[in-house]
Amino acid sequence: MNRIFLMLAILVATVSIGAAPQVPRIALAQEPTIDFIGQVTIPTSGNVKFPQIMGRGDTVHIAGSGGRGDDNFARYWRKSADGTLNFADPRTLGPATGPPNYANSDVTIAPNGRVYVIANNTGDQAIYLWSSSDGTSWNPDDRKTVIRGGGFRVYPHIAASNNRLWVVWNQDGRYRYRTTTDVTGGGGWTGTRVVSNRESFGHPSVAVSPDGSRMAVAYAISDGDIYVGIWNGDGFTERLVHNNNLYLADPTVAFGPDNRIWVAWRAVEDEVYVSRENDQGNFPVSRLLRAGSYGTVSISVDPQNLAHVFWVGNRGDGWKAYYARQGTDGSWGLRVADPGAFIVNGMGAVTVSDFAYGHGVTEYFGGSGLVTRYYLFRSQGNNCVAQTITIGNALPGTNPPVVRDPTVVGTLAPSAGCTPAEQRVVLNAQDANAPAAPWSGAYNVPITNLEQCVQTLHVQLRANNRAQFDPQWRSVTFIADPQAAGTPVDAAVDVMNPKMFGLIPPVFSPVSPAGDMMSEGASTGDPGYTRIDQMHLRIADIGDCTGIGAYNVLFDNGTLSQSGTITGTFASNLPLPPQVPNTDLVAGETLFKIQVFDRAGNSVTLPRRMVYDPPGTNGEGRPVMDLSQTDLTPDTNTLTILRSLIINTIVVTDNLYRRGESVPTRGYTNNQTPPNSGDATKQFWGLWIAVEYLGKGANAESQYPPLPSGGLTFDNLRWQPVEVPNAVSGARVRFNLFDGVLNRTASSPTNGFGPDLTKDGTYRVYVKALDGAGNASTATYSTTLRLDPGYEVPTIRLPIIRR
Repeated sequence: MNRIFLMLAILVATVSIGAAPQVPRIALAQEPTIDFIGQVTIPTSGNVKFPQIMGRGDTVHIAGSGGRGDDNFARYWRKSADGTLNFADPRTLGPATGPPNYANSDVTIAPNGRVYVIANNTGDQAIYLWSSSDGTSWNPDDRKTVIRGGGFRVYPHIAASNNRLWVVWNQDGRYRYRTTTDVTGGGGWTGTRVVSNRESFGHPSVAVSPDGSRMAVAYAISDGDIYVGIWNGDGFTERLVHNNNLYLADPTVAFGPDNRIWVAWRAVEDEVYVSRENDQGNFPVSRLLRAGSYGTVSISVDPQNLAHVFWVGNRGDGWKAYYARQGTDGSWGLRVADPGAFIVNGMGAVTVSDFAYGHGVTEYFGGSGLVTRYYLFRSQGNNCVAQTITIGNALPGTNPPVVRDPTVVGTLAPSAGCTPAEQRVVLNAQDANAPAAPWSGAYNVPITNLEQCVQTLHVQLRANNRAQFDPQWRSVTFIADPQAAGTPVDAAVDVMNPKMFGLIPPVFSPVSPAGDMMSEGASTGDPGYTRIDQMHLRIADIGDCTGIGAYNVLFDNGTLSQSGTITGTFASNLPLPPQVPNTDLVAGETLFKIQVFDRAGNSVTLPRRMVYDPPGTNGEGRPVMDLSQTDLTPDTNTLTILRSLIINTIVVTDNLYRRGESVPTRGYTNNQTPPNSGDATKQFWGLWIAVEYLGKGANAESQYPPLPSGGLTFDNLRWQPVEVPNAVSGARVRFNLFDGVLNRTASSPTNGFGPDLTKDGTYRVYVKALDGAGNASTATYSTTLRLDPGYEVPTIRLPIIRR
């Protein structure tokens, strides 16, 4: 059945239908106990359709357009939430001419206490606005125009922050709005814009968070679904709250003190629903009650973040007003009021002082015709709590607050109606046995665990007329990131040989042609050495509480060399600082410092060092390999392309590199054999190995003499850098014959074979010595080896993953 026709049918006769699937029901408990104080007809409220009510602090505000026939006026009532039913006569603000179904009024209160009333004057095709600084002083002549002309508008509603107003209404099947930042003059309204492109149904509901930072509109659409639009600074971001196989309608929206959105609505099939926005911005739904609601389901949230719901319904025992409130343990209490007459279109509000007062208004059809009926409920407030907790030493502009000090300090403000005698302020655990202090409204708590990022301040108060502390804690979360912590900046800082990384593309990697190898050098080496005037700096956030924000490179004397910003992880090649400011970098060791800042302004300074080892103009920076004292032989395994080169003897001398130099301040420790300037086997880092295929002929070595030969040079080879961890007699290094091998037998020499099983024959291996900076020796050692038919090519088997 079409959901619209189903809705109309159910409005005629109340039907009992099962709950919507997969929607949890909220248990209604006996606690909290709710008292029904009484009900009264509000004076001068005849002919008011859709009366509106708002609670703020210890005052309740009501607006409605009443009069006779189409001759109606916008009226405003207010009363103190003192537990009485006494209403004074209203303030009449101005005409709201038109049918009472459409010539409605609404009221809202900004966080700063300013009261606004709007009225829809369908005779003028206009929405008018009045405002008062406190709700007691009104000037009916000070009427502002929100919009005039241009169509037939119905159901206008208003919301206010301290610095912006929004007016939302239903027109031509869409919810539309205007907004202004002229909150006292009421001018400067934007043009009319659409909240949602979905077809509208009924009233929109608007609300602003207690701190004025968020605004939302809840609305039903003609398909029978509930949506909320959240103000994004320029319009509304739409989110689906709920859709099911029932027809959903008449939602209202409210904010809790934590700025989260609550929405309540009904299914015309006798269901009442409530939803609270979760951490992910979604709206999990709970069914409150099978209550047979007729018209709006009104939700309010008190300063303790507890929900209060008011609606009108008929469960077969006559028309009743229903008030449900949430307890501190999450359970719900329910109280039903019998008006003794037909009522519809209820709206509710809540105020909290010594008690929690639930306020409701409905249309009431008694013997005198249509009037507005007011209902008052009361329950124990349990509200001597910290209404606001301010982190006084938070860094400006941080959300959540960031504290850089070893203590957290701030102020407390109690809930309305509470005069505290004592306060208990603790960190991270709600310890009811923690020492209490006399009420001062201020706190200063040491942060005992300076390394813990997320910390929560918990506050518990005792009222001066109560023997026990209020069982409810109020809390605020902040980020602790003090400079006094043992590790004020959690960052890993590495300074390394830039040829080990891809930011400066190495020319001589195993997968690239050699190029000018004597000018470019090898693609790896000792992390603490560099042959070019650059270093590779890598700074990683390893769990800093506020994240890494910037770095400085300092000379050894502390003066600035260069700086930059960081987002996440930083990795780049930077100029290597000279040994002394304002001089040129020279070969040898240079000392410098890396200073890292987090986003809280904390810093850590770490000493670092690199050895600058360029090849030199005349090759003085290159390792020297004495071929007369060097003997390298390949292994004798003739059936595998994975081969070992055996170092029988090797003599290499270098001007700067000494194997085994331990440099912990570089963030890198070489655990190889200790340095020995007199041992030539300790003065090189590794070997540069290249391979060429000479074919299967018996005279292959003479047919293809060692390079350079036949127009080929060493640049035609692909060189593999291989570290030699322990250059002693018998040391072995592993390499792959097919990894970049040069095929000398081809008409145009090519590199690489892949999984080719036909390349048995003779191979020649070339070897150069490398120092830690990647400089290669001028001298080249070469030897030949055999690969017999039937050799194996290594394979890697990967599993097949089926989806």
